[in-house]
Amino acid sequence: MKKIAVAVVLCAVFGAVFAWAQHLQAAESPDLKQDVTDLKNRVTALEQKSGPHETPVNQLLQSALSGLQLGGGISAGFFYASNPGMDVSDNEFLLSNFLVQLSSKDSDLPVGFVGAFGETSTPSLLSTPENNTHFDIEYASLILKPISDVSLDMGLLQPNAGFESTYTFNNINVLLGAIASQQPYNAYGARLDYDVHSFRLTAGYYKKRLDQTEYNDNGSTPGDSWEIGVRGSVLNNKFSIYHYHLEAERNLTGAVIERTIKNVYLAVNIDYWSRDADLGTLYKSRSSIGGAFYIAPRFGHFLIPLRLEYIDQGESRIYIDNANSKHIYAATISPTYKFSEHAYIRVESAYVYADHAFDDKNGNSEHSRICLAAEVGYLF
Repeated sequence: MKKIAVAVVLCAVFGAVFAWAQHLQAAESPDLKQDVTDLKNRVTALEQKSGPHETPVNQLLQSALSGLQLGGGISAGFFYASNPGMDVSDNEFLLSNFLVQLSSKDSDLPVGFVGAFGETSTPSLLSTPENNTHFDIEYASLILKPISDVSLDMGLLQPNAGFESTYTFNNINVLLGAIASQQPYNAYGARLDYDVHSFRLTAGYYKKRLDQTEYNDNGSTPGDSWEIGVRGSVLNNKFSIYHYHLEAERNLTGAVIERTIKNVYLAVNIDYWSRDADLGTLYKSRSSIGGAFYIAPRFGHFLIPLRLEYIDQGESRIYIDNANSKHIYAATISPTYKFSEHAYIRVESAYVYADHAFDDKNGNSEHSRICLAAEVGYLF
């Protein structure tokens, strides 16, 4: 019996050795080697695509960001304005703009959004340099598209009025012009847009302004507001016509025309303001009219924008709160070097004239102001 048991054990051992040898021989076969190599290559490719440290959180974050589009920009520089008034600095280093904009990427969906947070400090020709350190939501809205030619924006919206943008890295000049200084700022409400042929018709209604002190005529706070307008293009001329009403305050009617001829960009912005009839006893005249002309020739990476402005405000005090400043003249030149479509450096000099519009540091009335600026900017 012992001999039989030993024989069985020996047979089992020999069988295992023989099977292991067959396995080693198969492992040495070219086909199996190729399969193993292919498997290794696939693993390497997956690691390169998703990263060796990919986690569910990273995957979720990448999935969320894939539907977003980034915009906005940042700009900073040195600003100077003569005759700033008593106890006011005439020069500052400013973070003139910081804006991060996120919007939905898929334009085919019936619902989209756009929103931005940041700050803007850039003064106009009629104000002085002052840093704004208050970061906030600048605008944010949901966009509903019930049908292809109609869209409804609801939330904190930018107005359609005017040529220049509040966020001046989008402009061809550094400082806001005199005309742009009084154009409306962002407000909470809803706006309906309807596209017909090459035109866009607009109607909006707003309940509250982002800056409640923006229009503060004789200490009153602006009420509700609404706007209507049309934008489009005719014979290679882009145009915008708008009317903006501030309840019991004032009305703005204006137009913008833009055109590019070879390497020269041209634009005109005309605004007519009228105060509400109830304010007639407070001001000797209730209306003002003004215009801004823009010309910006381009030479390679160089752009040389020139802005000329004239305003007849009478004694309405709409642009400058001084009854003697009936006429305002301004000229601005802003040589710019664009490293690319995203990065630029520019300098600016401007001259503003209006009777008794400005005070020097001793409180003496002056008729003119000189503004200087040097700014670097980057668009996202």
